[in-house]
Amino acid sequence: MSAAILTALIPFSGHTITHFTPREERGISKKKVVVDRFAPISHQRKEVPSILIITEDRELEMLERYEENPYFWRMLKVAGHPNAEILELSGFDHGGMASLAFPHLLKFVKR
Repeated sequence: MSAAILTALIPFSGHTITHFTPREERGISKKKVVVDRFAPISHQRKEVPSILIITEDRELEMLERYEENPYFWRMLKVAGHPNAEILELSGFDHGGMASLAFPHLLKFVKR
């Protein structure tokens, strides 16, 4: 599938390296960083749709997930992506961030 059919990407607490599940399926530790074809960061380039990366509080986030997201955002910018934004929801953890994230999603889509 081509990214051209998508209008926007708005991950909530996204995993930008290879997700825990494919790593677990291959017997790879959750603590080992893997960037392969399953990792969104390996597909970053300027031609992908507009993206709003929403993450929860860096102190409340799961494992390394917060740190992945600003790095992904930065690499999109380095690649020349024209519309990549990042938003950290202070005070919210992985399970509680969605209710606050949805209004930001709607605002981004309306733009």
